[in-house]
Amino acid sequence: MTDLVAAVLVAALIYGTSLAIWPYTACGRCSGAGKRRSPSGKAWRPCPRCGGTGRKERLGRRLLR
Repeated sequence: MTDLVAAVLVAALIYGTSLAIWPYTACGRCSGAGKRRSPSGKAWRPCPRCGGTGRKERLGRRLLR
């Protein structure tokens, strides 16, 4: 039982460290490009989900805020 608790604590520590180093992930809608094609297909516009940054905050980071 203590081995399991230790393993969970180590995994949580590694995940927390990864959140501190890489707090953002690529936007799922624009695949990190920050732009989307317009409905006509002739022009580009900023991605509405990420606001044109191409990234979004990771779930764990949002939960720890």
